[in-house]
Parts: sequence; structure tokens; C-alpha cells
Amino acid sequence: MKKFLLVAVAAFLFAAPAFAQTSILDIAPEVEAKCTHITRSMALELRLNEPEYIKLKELNRERMVKTDALLQQYSQSSPALQEKMHEMEIAYEQKMASFLTPNQLHAYDNYKQTPVQVNFVAITRE
Repeated sequence: MKKFLLVAVAAFLFAAPAFAQTSILDIAPEVEAKCTHITRSMALELRLNEPEYIKLKELNRERMVKTDALLQQYSQSSPALQEKMHEMEIAYEQKMASFLTPNQLHAYDNYKQTPVQVNFVAITRE
């Protein structure tokens, strides 16, 4: 009985993080609203289903936080900032390609060409 209880508690401790929120990024409510707006706009253009929308929102949230961190970290070095932003953009697009269909990827390429540029800068809560 003790072994069963010990195994059950251990299983719970290992499984609990899997059910936790996928992101522990702490962002301000207005930034979360901006992220939601961007993601909804993209989801309409790309015709995403619910699981794809959730993945995209997480990617956008992560991108906003990373953009803000890079702007703070490399504020004195424009070439380094541009390089890091480019690396982040490549990683973002690779993650997008991992779950989008070919038609959605084509729609995403068209979406990127639209004249309205989205600002992915976020301000984190302290």
C-alpha cells in the first residue's frame, strides 16, 4: 500500500507540469490583448483550426516577449540587434512551418506581404 501511494504521488509530481499552462510568460493584460488581436487576425487569414490557433498564439506571445528582451538587451548595438531579430524571425517561421499546411504557409507568405506591419514588442510585468 505504501509503495502504491508513493508511486501515485511520484506520478502526480511528474505529470502535474504537463497539465500546467504551456507558457509561464508573465505579460501585461494589454499586451495579452494585443497578442490575441494579432493571432485572431492571422488565424482568419490562414484559416486555422482551434489547435493551430492555440499554437500560433503561444508562438506570438513568445515572440512578443523575446522581441522586448532583445530590444532591451541590444539597445546599444544595432547590428547585433538586427542579427538577433533575424535569428528569432527564422526560428519563428520554422515553428510556424512545423504545424501549418502548405496552403496555410502560402497564405502566411501573403499575410507577411501586407502593408500593415505588426509590432511584436511586449512589456513584461515586474
